[in-house]
Amino acid sequence: MAENGENSKEPKKPDLVQRWSQWKTFALERLPGPYWLTVTLATLLVGAEQVLEYSLDDPTFRHLTSGGVANLLVVPLMVLYMMIILRVMKNGGLKGLAQLRPTVQVTDQEYDAHVRRMVHADWRVELVLLVITAALVMALLVVLPGGLLNSSHGLPSSFLPAALVVGSYVLLGWVGLNQVYCSIRHAVALGALARRRITVNVFDPSNLLPFGRLSLLHSLPNIGIILIPLIIFGPPTGSGRVVIAISLVGLVTLFIPLWGAHQQIGHAKDRVLQGIHAQLADIQAELLQDTDTEEDNLGSLAARTKMLVELRGVIDESPNWPFADTAEIVRVVAAIMSPLVYFLLNELIRVYLLPLLAAGRA
Repeated sequence: MAENGENSKEPKKPDLVQRWSQWKTFALERLPGPYWLTVTLATLLVGAEQVLEYSLDDPTFRHLTSGGVANLLVVPLMVLYMMIILRVMKNGGLKGLAQLRPTVQVTDQEYDAHVRRMVHADWRVELVLLVITAALVMALLVVLPGGLLNSSHGLPSSFLPAALVVGSYVLLGWVGLNQVYCSIRHAVALGALARRRITVNVFDPSNLLPFGRLSLLHSLPNIGIILIPLIIFGPPTGSGRVVIAISLVGLVTLFIPLWGAHQQIGHAKDRVLQGIHAQLADIQAELLQDTDTEEDNLGSLAARTKMLVELRGVIDESPNWPFADTAEIVRVVAAIMSPLVYFLLNELIRVYLLPLLAAGRA
């Protein structure tokens, strides 16, 4: 009967995901038609704008180089990446939240409120972001047209091509701001969820692993936004402060939302360790009080002591964060810091290795 009861609970996860899927993470999800079609059309639109922009300077594309092709691809790739990531964040978030539901000790209504807060975008915020983006794009086109457009001719004189240029950059900026908004919303809601009372088993933390995966969902996508232009164009010629700052921010946004779970894991480990220490103290007191302890009893106490010491070692070595082990934490940190690592390696090669090779040739 118990086995049947456990099996009967399994279908609840898909039901939860299906019910939560009605909430929209991004405004363009509200458009009619499948989301993949919206992503494809938006990418093609921005790609066409980049080609149009290049053709203003080189109508025959006779001087198009590999660097020029990379320059044409970076904006469409950014739009494609961010729109896909927004859907990945939603789908991955819903799956992780369904897995995490038995662990968080709140009512269904409270849990639904946390899920909605994490997944659902406020259309009013999205509208404000759209207005801000449009204002910034128009200001840049008027004040610093060379800083935004690839073409030296400025905006096209015809209305439709000009509208395509403006609309494409507004779309790029708006999707980017929505990506940031989604990440912040996701991190804040996850932090609130991690502060609720959760079930912690210090010997088997597998039920807590969705916390770590959910935190990765809002941390890693922002790293990808930096890596795409970094890989295509190479490291920045300046000091790279932006790369350093974003890498450090990514690291902070990974662990801060998990602080509540981290504290509860620490408290649970402390309680179990206190119980183990109390039992070890009892064994010590029994040995000191009874000098004529029988051999069988001594063997039993020794076996019990060995078991308690081994359990203490397992608890001490288990991670204090909702990840499988310390090695996984190291891998996660390395992934978050990858733009900084990439930048530093390029700087080391530029400053030290290339001069040595040039001196060797001389």
